[in-house]
Parts: sequence; structure tokens; C-alpha cells
Amino acid sequence: MTPLALLLLIVVLVWFWQVSQHCRDLAIVTARETCKRQGVQFLDGTASLQTIRPYFKHANGPGIKRTYTFDYSEDGIERRTGCIIMHNARISAVLVDS
Repeated sequence: MTPLALLLLIVVLVWFWQVSQHCRDLAIVTARETCKRQGVQFLDGTASLQTIRPYFKHANGPGIKRTYTFDYSEDGIERRTGCIIMHNARISAVLVDS
């Protein structure tokens, strides 16, 4: 592998990591705001990445589809799971049990 190709690979990996961190942060903020709007408790203070895959949607074009899950509780005892689906760095859907 040439030094230029190696450098390009490193740049692409760093860029992908930064975009992934931004998406994770956005998922956490969205989960926190969703729980606040629903009047439930956001547990653990984080959202975890469940799946990441290439995705093509005619309206948005090609990209990466990320699915994050987060836990919340209505009564402080029972734990439920919510889901945030993102296409690239945009939120497509937020799913919670009602």
C-alpha cells in the first residue's frame, strides 16, 4: 500500500468516526428530549448503537442507516426501550411504547 493510499484511508476512518460520534450525540439529545416530552425518566443517560448499514432511500439518496436504542421508565421500576432511526446524520424516526 502506498503512503498516499494509507493516509487517505486514515483520513476516511477519522472522518467516519467523527460523523458517528456526532450521530451518537444527536441520538442522546433526541432521546433525552423525547423522554422529557413524554413525561418519562430517561435511564442511563445514553443511547447505544444497535445497527449500522448502508441504506438507499429515493428521497434522500444513499447513505448510512443507524439505529440507536435507549431505555426509559414510566414509574421508575419497569424498564422500557425506545428506538431512534437515523439516515446519515438526520433523524428519520423516534419510536417509544405508549
